[in-house]
Amino acid sequence: MSEGRLRAAIIGTGRIGSALERDPLRTKPHTHAGWYVSHPHILLSGGADTNPDRLAAFGADWGLPADRLFTAYPDLLAAVRPDLVSVSAYAPDRVEMAQAALRAGARGLWLEKAVATSVASARDLRATAAAAGASVVVNHPRAQDPHYRAVRRIIEDGTLGRLESVHVLFSGHLIHTGTHAWDVLDSWCGPWAEVRTWPDERPAAGAPSGSRPHADVESDSAASGSSAAADIGGRVHVRFANGVDAFVSGGRKSYFIFQFDLIFAQGRVHLGNDVNRVLVTGPSPRYSGFVELIEASWRLDGPGGAPLVSVLADAVRAGAADLTSLDAAIRALALGIATVQAGTTPGLAVTPATLDPGFVVDSV
Repeated sequence: MSEGRLRAAIIGTGRIGSALERDPLRTKPHTHAGWYVSHPHILLSGGADTNPDRLAAFGADWGLPADRLFTAYPDLLAAVRPDLVSVSAYAPDRVEMAQAALRAGARGLWLEKAVATSVASARDLRATAAAAGASVVVNHPRAQDPHYRAVRRIIEDGTLGRLESVHVLFSGHLIHTGTHAWDVLDSWCGPWAEVRTWPDERPAAGAPSGSRPHADVESDSAASGSSAAADIGGRVHVRFANGVDAFVSGGRKSYFIFQFDLIFAQGRVHLGNDVNRVLVTGPSPRYSGFVELIEASWRLDGPGGAPLVSVLADAVRAGAADLTSLDAAIRALALGIATVQAGTTPGLAVTPATLDPGFVVDSV
C-alpha cells in the first residue's frame, strides 16, 4: 500500500467509472473514482479503457500521469498491482476482468451491475473470490439507502399491515436497469417462486445489444460457444414465496423513471428516484363513515448503510472476506435472468427449479 492507503484502479473509466462526477445535478461523490478519492484510506492509482478520449479525460479529471493510464486492463493490473479494483466495463466482460484482477492479487472488487450475464458465470466468480479470500461489493446503492431500508423495516414490523403487492415502473431493459429493481424486491420480499413475462419484443438468440467500447475480451456467450439472448423490456409478474405479488413495467420510454408503489393492508408507500410518500388509513373527506388513505404525518427515514466504498475498504483493511453484497447481486441476477428466460415463452412461468443457470443475456 502507498502511504498506508489501499491502491485502487478502475477498469472502464466512462460514465459510472468517472465521467458522471462532472454532472452538476448529481450528488457527490457519485462515481467509482469520486468515491475512491473521497476516502481517506484509498489512493486512486490508475485506470484502463479502450477508448483513448475517455481515458485521457479520466486522467485529467483525477491528476493521474500517463504511465498510470492503460488501454489494456492486464497492463493496468500488472503495473499498478492494485488492492482494490473497480470493474465498470460492460457486463459481458465483467466476470473475466474481475477474475483477472483477483489473479493479479486484488483483495477487493467493486463491480458494476448486472454482476454477470448468466447465473453460472456469476457463481464461478463467487467461487474464485471465495478461494482468493477477497471481498466483493456490487453497485446496488439502494441496499444502503435509508429510505429503502426504512421500507424493509415497515414490512418486517408490520407498521402498515401485511404487504400485498408491489408495482414497479422503470425505463430501461429488464437486466441493465431492472437489476436494481430485482435487488430491491429481493431485499423486501425474499425468495421468488415464479416469474411470467410478456416482452415488448421476443428476445432473439444471438441478437446484438449494441456497441461495447470495453469489449476487449470474449463475452460469456462467446467463451461458452452458446448464443446469447438480447436484453428486453416488457411486463413481468413475480410471485414471491411469501405470497407477495410484484407487477413490473420496464422498457424504453421517452422519459426516465424508477419507482415502486407498495400496497399494504393498512397503507401505501410510493418510493423512487423522484418520490417519497407514505399514506395511512384515515377518515374519508368525501364519504361519511368511510376510511381512505391520507398523507402520513411521518416520512420514510432512518439509518442508512455505510457507502459501498467504505464497506469494501473496511473489509479489506480488516483482512475479511465479505461476499454479502455479491450474494445479493447473484440473487438479483437470477431473478432478472428468469424474467428474460420467461419472455421466450410469454405467459408461461419460470421457477427457481426451471431457471437455466447457463442462460446468457447480452446486457450492457
